Amino acid sequence: MGTFTFPFRLPNELMEEFGAFTGVHWCGWEIEPFICDAIRAYMKPQPAAQPQQAAVADAGYQWKQVFLPEGTRLRASFGRTPYFAVVQGNEIRCGEQSLSPSAFANLQGSGNRNAWKAVWLRFPGNEQWVLAAACRAQQKAVIARLFGAAETQQDAAPGRALPMAPAAPAAPPSPATQSGRKGARASGKAGKRRGGGKGRKHGKRHKQHGQHTAARRAAS
Repeated sequence: MGTFTFPFRLPNELMEEFGAFTGVHWCGWEIEPFICDAIRAYMKPQPAAQPQQAAVADAGYQWKQVFLPEGTRLRASFGRTPYFAVVQGNEIRCGEQSLSPSAFANLQGSGNRNAWKAVWLRFPGNEQWVLAAACRAQQKAVIARLFGAAETQQDAAPGRALPMAPAAPAAPPSPATQSGRKGARASGKAGKRRGGGKGRKHGKRHKQHGQHTAARRAAS
């Protein structure tokens, strides 16, 4: 492998610091391989650490509304003797067994215990043991507030038209109302017939009276 003999200018203080770091005298040829290693390390891409951290943060066990991140410890007891489990990855591990919360709660005993009331939790970075039922109640309250705030924002949005209720159809008239209307129409027709007959009779009498009067005048 060929080498370049072209001189490079480097600050004296930098070479002194590098010589102190490597333990090799900075102005001798012995420092050459260390300089080559430093250049190669500089050109080598660094591994992406952020996705790995995100994957570690997402690891855990989802117990209905309550998420148990990796490292969460579980404790139950039987006959005043406690026993423990821990969340590893996406599982609850008790020794060599992978258990559900209910199976862990009933690992000892009669097998009919409610895990929410029998299991205590200690989350990573916290020294306090909390009953699982209390954690579930708190998480339910948080979810209710979250959805309540979202609905309030939607209701308060400007220009949001409220749906109109359809108009109720008109109720059909009752049988009593229909019979009343028929009776009124019949009475009106009968009155018209009676009124018309009287008028015709009165007209005839008036015409006859006029003829008699004209005859008497002619005779006189």
